[in-house]
Amino acid sequence: MNKDSEVTDTHREQITDPEAVLYRPIVRAWYPNGTVMPDAFKLNQRDKADSNRLSIARGDAVTAEQAYNERAEAVRKRCEENGKSYQPPVGVLAVTIDQVTDVEIKSGDSETRKPLTAWDDSMNDHIPDSHGHIDYNDVPPSDKGAHELAAKALLAKALQNGWKFGPSS
Repeated sequence: MNKDSEVTDTHREQITDPEAVLYRPIVRAWYPNGTVMPDAFKLNQRDKADSNRLSIARGDAVTAEQAYNERAEAVRKRCEENGKSYQPPVGVLAVTIDQVTDVEIKSGDSETRKPLTAWDDSMNDHIPDSHGHIDYNDVPPSDKGAHELAAKALLAKALQNGWKFGPSS
């Protein structure tokens, strides 16, 4: 199965419990000078290739420490494969489903809307059991400002919730 068919063949279920927790391990690149940058909640190239889905770890499947360890191992493996030095993630932030679905952005016509949803896709063989994602598909890809606002809103909510694991130094 190639990567394109993995994405299109992926089954998923929307997470609707407003109190459900979504963990986002924070890598060092998103934490310059001890401040978490909105990049932590922005789509990167890998997320864009995965149908505009921001990867998270589901709190109903793992603890914040387990989410950290899973991400740390994935980063370590990728660094080894690419001959780069390994820097562990800083820690783990979290948002709830309610906080994700409450993020508002303005459309071109000045209407405010709530475009983000969260999904469990762990039932697929090629996806880790704790995996889920925040779906950015209703944020227009051409509207970089809307993506920035959504990322900043998620970051603000996560920082309000405080670190769930770490930060380490």
